[in-house]
Amino acid sequence: MASEETFMRAPAPSPKRTIYTEAMEIFHYAADLIGLDKRVRLELEEPDYEHIFYVTAKLKDRLVPLLPEEAKSFSDLSVTQVRNPEGLERLANGNIILNGRALLGSDVAIRHGHLRLPDGLVYQLVPGESQRFKAYRVQHNQARGPYKGGLRYHREVSLDLFKALAAEMTWKTAIAEVPFGGGKGGIQMDPREYGREEIEAITLRFMYRLKSLIGPNIDIPAPDVGTNPEIMALLYRQFSDGERERHNLRGIVTGKDVRIGGSEGRGKATGQGVAFCIEDYYADRGESVKGKTFVLQGFGNVGSHAAIILGNMGARLLAVNDADGSIFNGDGIDVNALAAYVADPKNLKRSVIGFPGAQRIEKKDLWDVQADILVPAALGGEITADVAERLKVKLIAEGANGPTTPEADRVLQKRGIELIPDIIANAGGVTVSYYEWIQNKRMERWSEAEVDQRLERAMKRNYRIIRDISRNQPRKTEMHDSRPYCIGKAVDSRCAAMILALKRIEAHYLLEGFSQ
Repeated sequence: MASEETFMRAPAPSPKRTIYTEAMEIFHYAADLIGLDKRVRLELEEPDYEHIFYVTAKLKDRLVPLLPEEAKSFSDLSVTQVRNPEGLERLANGNIILNGRALLGSDVAIRHGHLRLPDGLVYQLVPGESQRFKAYRVQHNQARGPYKGGLRYHREVSLDLFKALAAEMTWKTAIAEVPFGGGKGGIQMDPREYGREEIEAITLRFMYRLKSLIGPNIDIPAPDVGTNPEIMALLYRQFSDGERERHNLRGIVTGKDVRIGGSEGRGKATGQGVAFCIEDYYADRGESVKGKTFVLQGFGNVGSHAAIILGNMGARLLAVNDADGSIFNGDGIDVNALAAYVADPKNLKRSVIGFPGAQRIEKKDLWDVQADILVPAALGGEITADVAERLKVKLIAEGANGPTTPEADRVLQKRGIELIPDIIANAGGVTVSYYEWIQNKRMERWSEAEVDQRLERAMKRNYRIIRDISRNQPRKTEMHDSRPYCIGKAVDSRCAAMILALKRIEAHYLLEGFSQ
C-alpha cells in the first residue's frame, strides 16, 4: 500500500526533450557561466503567461477542382461563362473563393453541385461553413518593459514553439537595448488556403479574443511568418474600434503601413539588420561584403530584403530555397528580378520556383552549394547536424528564429564555420518596431534615412559587444563598452549573445527587486 506521503500524488514527470527545452539549453549554459542569480533564473525559466484559446469564423463558398479521373463523368458539362471574374479569388492550393455575388448574372451550368469554368477544369461547389482555429499568445517576461513579439499564421505552430519564440524575444529585446520583454503568438492555419475576406474575419475575431490580454503598454504584437502590414491594420482597427482616444492606441501593433502610423524602414528592418551584421563581420576582418557569395533559405520578408540589400552591397546570390523548392545559378541570381517574379499577382504561391533566371535543384543540394555566406531566413530547426556536416560556407547569419539545432551548433564549431546568432542578426525588426512605437507615442514621423542610421548604430554596437564577449576582449570604444559583460574567458558567439541578454535582464531584477 502506498505511504501517506505518496498517496494520491501524481508520479514525477520524466524529462522530455521539446522545442522549448532545446531552445533553453543555451540559456542554462550561459546562466551557469555567469552565475545568474537563482531567483532570476527561476523567473526566466518559464513564461509568465501561456494563453490558448479558439476563434471561429464563417468561411465563404468555394470551388474545389476535381482530379482528372473524377472530372471524366462531367465531360459533357457546359462551360459556365462568368460575367464577374473579379468575384473569383484563386488560392495557391487551386481552390477558388466566391466573393460577393461572383456568379450572379452568369450563364451557370451546374450539375450535382459541379460546374466547369473557362479554364477547362471541373469544380465542386463547396458551401462555406463555420470553422474553428486554435490561437495562442505566450507572454514570457516583462522585467524590461511590455511584452513584444510577432503573430504567426502557420499550420505548424504549437504552444511549445511559441514558448521558445517568446523566450527568444526576451533575449532579443535585451540585446537590442529596447525597453521591451518577450512574447509570441498566432493562429494554427495556412493563410494561403483562405481568401482575403476570410483572413480579415479570422483576424478581427482573433483580436476580439486577444484584446483583454494586450495593450500599447502591456503587450505589443507585430508581423511574423504568414502575417503582414495589412493584418496589423486589421488588428489595430479591431482593438481601437469605439475607443474615445483611438489615436493614442496606434502603438498597439507595430509593422503597420507607413500611411497609418507605421515606420519608414520597418518592412525591410529585419533583413537590413542581418546585412548590417554581415557588413560589420567583414569590416572587423578588414574585408568588404563586395564580391562575397551567399546562399539564402527563405524568400519571405526577411530573406528577400536581406538579399536585395546584400546585392546592393556587391554580394552575389547563388541559390535560394523556399517552401515550394530551390533554385540555383552559379553566375548569380538577379535579386531584383526574382523579387518582382515572386511579387507578381499571377504567382499565387509567391514562390521562387519557375523563375527563368535560375535552374531548379533539390533542397538537399542547396546545402552543397559552395559560398561565403549562408543566410537561413525561413523556419526554425532547418540546419540539423547532418546539414551542418555538409555545408560549404564560411559564415552563417541567422535571419530566422532558431534555424540551427544545438547538435548542429556543435558541428559548426568543430568545423570552424562562424556564426552570427539569431538574437542579434535578426534583431533589426524589433529595434525598428521600437522606433515605430516611439513615433506613435510622440505623434512623430522619422525619415527612412534617420531610421536606418539609428538601426545601423544599434546593430553594430551590440554586435561588437557580443564579439568582445566571445573573444574575452573587454574594451571601451567611441561606439561601445563591453567591459561589464566579458566573463574572463572566451566563449562561442551564441553563448556570448545570451550572456549579454542575461546580464542586462538580471540588472533589472537585482536593482529593482521583486514585488511581494
